[in-house]
Amino acid sequence: MNRVNIKEASKILESLDFVVIYTHAHPDGDALGSSFALCEILKKMGKRVKVVCLDTLPAYLQFIWDVKGDDFEAQNIVTCDVADMTLLGDYKENKKIVLAIDHHKQNRVDCENLLCIPEMAATGEIIFELAREMNISLDTYIAECLYTAISTDTGCFKFSNTTAHTFFAVSELCRYAPEGNFGYLNTPLFITKSVNKMKFENEIISNMKFYFEGKVSVAVVDTELLKKHSVSDSETGGVEQLGKTLEGVELAITLKEREDGYKVSMRSSDSIDCSEICGHFSGGGHHSAAGCFFKKSADETVTEILSYIEEKGIL
Repeated sequence: MNRVNIKEASKILESLDFVVIYTHAHPDGDALGSSFALCEILKKMGKRVKVVCLDTLPAYLQFIWDVKGDDFEAQNIVTCDVADMTLLGDYKENKKIVLAIDHHKQNRVDCENLLCIPEMAATGEIIFELAREMNISLDTYIAECLYTAISTDTGCFKFSNTTAHTFFAVSELCRYAPEGNFGYLNTPLFITKSVNKMKFENEIISNMKFYFEGKVSVAVVDTELLKKHSVSDSETGGVEQLGKTLEGVELAITLKEREDGYKVSMRSSDSIDCSEICGHFSGGGHHSAAGCFFKKSADETVTEILSYIEEKGIL
């Protein structure tokens, strides 16, 4: 695997055609926003390209994207915002991934070339820089995709990963917004919720458990809870942040039930490195947001995580 910079990655992209862009399972705003932005950028260059999303698009993101693309046999595979091969789910392409574009501190994608910039708050910021390097003119659609990518991965610019470059990129993107701003995207992305989801989140908070004198919150989202409130798995985006909204909580742990175990998401204050904890359990991510997977019961999963936190003196 060859680590490349923006200029080198741009040259690689310019040389490709018949490109399939893969993003990770259970896609979020950055995964989809960066992927579809890159897709449109490559189309502007005359490339045949499409995005493959292995899961249903979250309801709150369906307002902007259409996953249909040209029908062709893939010759080149590119990934966006994918930190690990396991996140590609049922990925069955027999071709090597030519280029992986990511911003996660720990990247384990099996690829020929890796463009990974952890200093960027979102993969969308990297795509923005690639477009600048390749002198591609943006348009409203690309700007909407990139704004969604960046704003969602920064919590609408509330998280500590928000930098001067983040604001620079967004200020440039605003030039392509219909009225000079993306307020119309913020409503579906950060404000509007269905009544069912509101009740669903309220029950999660009511059932939340606390450890280490209230500094750690643990929430479990199982299939029964989803059925009770008629909420689909794709609508559960944002529940990982619920614990962090509570006073005194420094580490919010959320378990989401899957067929073979639990997907664990962690969100933290600046004093706790989520990626270090999740990395111990073969996961990864960012300092303040990371994840891992346990093929165990919810109780066993929580016990293992809390034991590790205590053993390492994290709290």
